[in-house]
Amino acid sequence: MKTPAPLTDADINEIDMLLGAVPEPYETVDAVILDGYLAGVLVQPVLLTPEQYLPPIFGTEGMPEPGIPGWTEEQHNRLISLIERRKDEMLRGILEQGWFDPIIPMIEEDDGKPAEGQAAMEGLGYWAAGFEWALANFPQLEEAGLPGVPDLLDSIWRHLPEQDDTQKEMTKALDQEHPLRNLDEGIEQLVFDVVDLAEIGIAERHKVETVVRDQPKVGRNDPCPCGSGRKYKQCHGAN
Repeated sequence: MKTPAPLTDADINEIDMLLGAVPEPYETVDAVILDGYLAGVLVQPVLLTPEQYLPPIFGTEGMPEPGIPGWTEEQHNRLISLIERRKDEMLRGILEQGWFDPIIPMIEEDDGKPAEGQAAMEGLGYWAAGFEWALANFPQLEEAGLPGVPDLLDSIWRHLPEQDDTQKEMTKALDQEHPLRNLDEGIEQLVFDVVDLAEIGIAERHKVETVVRDQPKVGRNDPCPCGSGRKYKQCHGAN
């Protein structure tokens, strides 16, 4: 099967426009926060289905039904298709290259020129906020108590614009021990942190799947042993 082409700038702009077109009361994320959110989904030690990870993208109201006033079925299907393409693209990059290009906004100064140094890194905060939104909805990674995860998360949380006192102290320590001088260094560290978290989460996922395979045979219409709530044939038995 031919590998789908990476999303273009036009595709990313279309994602942003479609997210912005979703009518109230839904409060969708934007393309930058979505990108961080999808990364947070990918690093989980459990395989999340679209039925699980798509609703939080639209806020706390769940997913809008296609065809409601102001939201056509065509818009809905196009948005979901682009979201899933971006998620698959990020996963391929992590698995095959140990890298992906995060969607980070360019911050401008008052005179319209691109910000430099620490000021340019403000855009990382929006991305990190999306990652945090994923972990708020799916706490499995933090709850698993896997070695190395807390330090990697602290390295991502250093970019959050709103931090509690503990995070502020951790950010201060990281800025002293491992300073990031510019946006390029910030992006590089962010991507490496996510790739490391994904390796930890995927490895744990495989351990769980191995345990599942060692258990007595499950009927195709039985609940999947992974705990997703779906039938085995619609979950791990689909492959």
